[in-house]
Amino acid sequence: MSKLKLSVALLAALATLSACGKNHSARQTQTAQTSQPAAAKPNVAVPQAQLPRDAIPSHYAITLTIDPRQDRFTGHTEIDVNFASARKTLFIDGLDLHVTKARVSLPNGKTIAAAYSQVDPTGVSYLNFADTVPAGKAKLVFDYDAPYDQSLAGLYQVVDHGDRYAFTQFENSDARRAFPGFDEPGFKTPFDVTVIAPADDKVIANTPVVNDTGAGNSMLRWTFQQTKPLPTYLVALAVGPLDIVDAGDIPANQFRDHPVHLRGVTAKGQGARLQYALSLTPSVVAALENYYGVAYPYQKLDILAVPDFAAGAMENAGAVTFREQLLLMGPDAPLDQKRSSLSVQAHELAHQWFGDLVTPTWWDNIWLNESFATWMEYKISSLVKPDEEFGRETLNGSESVMRLDELPNARQIHNPVRNQDDIDNAFDDITYSKGAAVLAMFEAYVGQEEWQKGIHAYLTKFAFGNATADDFINTIATTTNHPEIVEAFHNFIDQPGIPLLTTALECGQSDVSATVAESPYANVGITPVARQWKVPMCLTADGNRTCQLVTPPSRQIPLGAKCPATLFPNAEGT
Repeated sequence: MSKLKLSVALLAALATLSACGKNHSARQTQTAQTSQPAAAKPNVAVPQAQLPRDAIPSHYAITLTIDPRQDRFTGHTEIDVNFASARKTLFIDGLDLHVTKARVSLPNGKTIAAAYSQVDPTGVSYLNFADTVPAGKAKLVFDYDAPYDQSLAGLYQVVDHGDRYAFTQFENSDARRAFPGFDEPGFKTPFDVTVIAPADDKVIANTPVVNDTGAGNSMLRWTFQQTKPLPTYLVALAVGPLDIVDAGDIPANQFRDHPVHLRGVTAKGQGARLQYALSLTPSVVAALENYYGVAYPYQKLDILAVPDFAAGAMENAGAVTFREQLLLMGPDAPLDQKRSSLSVQAHELAHQWFGDLVTPTWWDNIWLNESFATWMEYKISSLVKPDEEFGRETLNGSESVMRLDELPNARQIHNPVRNQDDIDNAFDDITYSKGAAVLAMFEAYVGQEEWQKGIHAYLTKFAFGNATADDFINTIATTTNHPEIVEAFHNFIDQPGIPLLTTALECGQSDVSATVAESPYANVGITPVARQWKVPMCLTADGNRTCQLVTPPSRQIPLGAKCPATLFPNAEGT
């Protein structure tokens, strides 16, 4: 997600911002069905963060009837799960859903009825089964209806120039507003999605359309290809009288033996204004594939300009959504708008690998997603438009965020996530800008080529799965043969604040060195908190570069035999 991810109230006050298978049948054949149980309240504490691992999802089949002209939508969701043990109850996620029928279908054909009730305002819900569900495979089945959300979250309505649309925004935890399920990044499964919508509307999803057939009552049934494994927050839909601009294929290359079809999507009548944004997208994808050494991982790529969108931009797999001003512009658009279009596209498309292909196990590591995409957006933007001075943006961001990081109440990059509020708090400049600066610092220390090899190793090792920040750090350390960076990385992500380094040049008759002393930085009048860091530091002496890990309280760095005329103790400002 772009760094434009702010509260809806704040976003409303800002005029412009620049960067942030096989379908299952609707009913299972039933050889036996238990009676409907009474709704029950849980006799254990309601989980406020991760759900208990009592059942693990392996596949979703979702059918939604979406008419943006109506007040509510209807849904039928089937979730293949594996129960860890025999159970009479189960916690799942579902927010403001009116579930009319819930049940469990077993492999032997038996159906067990379930009572569904929401038991927490955050959308944690509870299933009470009429009979014990045995351990092993089963299918959770739900019929429900729900209102379109009115806060630009979940599945929500937009009215634009009198036309009505429905769009989704599921990050952080708002997929539960559209369908019941296991709404956490650690659960990745394939999705089969079907949408029934008015015949004069168009429907966009994560994957290409398999077919669209009549569904009666002037409605069409849109069936989409099964997705690659995704967490719920990356599922996306758009319904309405959309303009769809065919931008052709991004050609096959050394990483891909097939083309990727590219389209732009806007509200009605706006498609012609996508020309500049779409001209950038193939170059961004090519630059990312070249850097990662990994093919674009999804079946197609749509970029969508959403007319009412709180998040700024969102990296939904294969269907990336943006605020209109980031994609829609005329031939005389200002340079700042064009630069924003490029940088935010680079950010969100970087996520297609880093966040989508490999997804955090839990929200406490979402910092790595956003830090990495922020660092990567400027690297890729510099390759696509080398004359537009993107190379200094990570440094600018790092200097800016120091104003936050020097405060006594500054938070660390890597924070525990114990509830829904903790997730929202993770999307700030400490995550985006400080995190990006930390990554740039370690890249400079291990070397750009070695760092790139480490990222490739990480993406290939954990492709279509989940990983933690420790998985990333350890993979980089192993691949680059720099085990010392593991502890140093944690010094920077697990505590707030800034180290202050003071460098003194010492020229002897036969050897020259720089002594680097470390102390915690604090603003004038504030007593610094006693913290220590191992700092990956690079110096240039007469243009010759030397990198060392500075350990507290000081470190002597040898610079050879000749006293340099110039010493720069912060090479490239990283």
